[in-house]
Amino acid sequence: MKGLKRLWEVIASFYFCFYEELSRYLTPPVVFLLSIPFWGRRELLSYPPPVRLRVALESLGGAFVKIGQLLSTRVDILPSDFVRELEKLQDRVPPQPLEELLKSYPQLKNFFSYVEPEPIGSGSVAQVHRAILKSGREVALKVIRPQAERLIRQDISILKFLVALSSLLYPPLKDFRLPQVVEEIERMLLDELDLSREAAYMELFRKFSEKEPSFYVPEVFWEFTSTRYLVSEFIRGEKISKLRAPLEKRKELAERFVHIVHRTIFELGVFHGDLHPGNIFLLEDGRFAFVDFGIVGRLSPDTLHEFFLFSLGVMNRDVELIVDSLRRIGALPEGVNEKLLKREILIFLDKYYNKPLSQIDAEKLFYEELSTARKFKIVLPEELVVLMKTIAHTESIARLIYPDFRLPPLLKPYLRKMAPKFALSFAKRKTISLSMDYAQLVEEIPSLLRSSVKYEKQSYRELFWGMALLGFSVVLVFAPKLMPFYLPAVLVAERLSRR
Repeated sequence: MKGLKRLWEVIASFYFCFYEELSRYLTPPVVFLLSIPFWGRRELLSYPPPVRLRVALESLGGAFVKIGQLLSTRVDILPSDFVRELEKLQDRVPPQPLEELLKSYPQLKNFFSYVEPEPIGSGSVAQVHRAILKSGREVALKVIRPQAERLIRQDISILKFLVALSSLLYPPLKDFRLPQVVEEIERMLLDELDLSREAAYMELFRKFSEKEPSFYVPEVFWEFTSTRYLVSEFIRGEKISKLRAPLEKRKELAERFVHIVHRTIFELGVFHGDLHPGNIFLLEDGRFAFVDFGIVGRLSPDTLHEFFLFSLGVMNRDVELIVDSLRRIGALPEGVNEKLLKREILIFLDKYYNKPLSQIDAEKLFYEELSTARKFKIVLPEELVVLMKTIAHTESIARLIYPDFRLPPLLKPYLRKMAPKFALSFAKRKTISLSMDYAQLVEEIPSLLRSSVKYEKQSYRELFWGMALLGFSVVLVFAPKLMPFYLPAVLVAERLSRR
């Protein structure tokens, strides 16, 4: 019965959230009659549509608050006014009493001499308490709520049902690949339930921080950490939103913060997916400390390479580079009019291209950029949208530190500096892949040679150049200094083979 009641609550809320859209396709009397079973939620109609969606998700609570927060990253699906409203969603639910948590995880009592009853953070999935280990070390204890997984799976099942039903009733929704989006949301929510995964990413960022003197990540205490609770160093620092540093120092702090984010993205290939002022502290020694790694983005080398080319295309007004990158990551829908798309991108870029870099608002550019994508039914991979939004949000956070900060003047030279490294990395990956393909061919050489007597001369030459290409790949990857000797040797061998 609880499941049916929850389903009714969700359907009622979404019915009034999209009341105007339904009125376009159904007659007013039909829309009114259908709303009678849901009349208890009609107060939602008193809000504008974007606010209505946020209020509905907040009232549903549970996983739907998280779903709304994740949807706030999908400007390629939702209009920007909806996204901006969803960004206001606060995952602050009444905390579960500490005694209930300790009852669910009795082993925790063996670790601590004191756990503060009031949490310092409380969400639908987990809550965080300040605690003291028996050794006397002050730590942060993050604990998964005992019922979180069951509620998340229930709410995701309801969402999948509604997406399937709405796509059936309104076929154009299929163009936005909503089932895949829901699957991405489900994966991200379930990932948050595994705190050992979060701890592993914290360890990865902590090792990277050893190469970046301005960056600090809390230490994880693995002996007290599991999939359901995480114990890490307690961070005491100055919140970004309450900095007391003089204005002349703030510019340098803002640039250092952005540099940290760019390095994690373009050099580590992993980035903090939930950057907001509450998760960033300035320590006494001037380092930036990041906390709460529940949402972390991870890009494959090929996706990162395409995003780099896409960013370079935007910065250099290269529409061919932009569209080619979108095509290679599979974001272009079938039958898209590429000529019209390129024209729209050029019109969009013209709006910004003639402005000084110092006058370009990266966050505004991001929203308009993805609104154009939505117009052409381009749906980007979830991790790429989160990444683009993270980069845009770095400017917003940097402006909290230094009000006159602008991202493009810093980003463009950084991208140019990284271009050779990306080109070399891409060439090496492709060469290694090609070498592996030809390694398989080596195993087949004996049988190919035995049957080569049946080949014509042209076939023999094709085999020769195939083997030469294999050798080229191996030399390029493992011994590039031998390249000046290898190429002449191949040409000599080819001449001798003609005799």
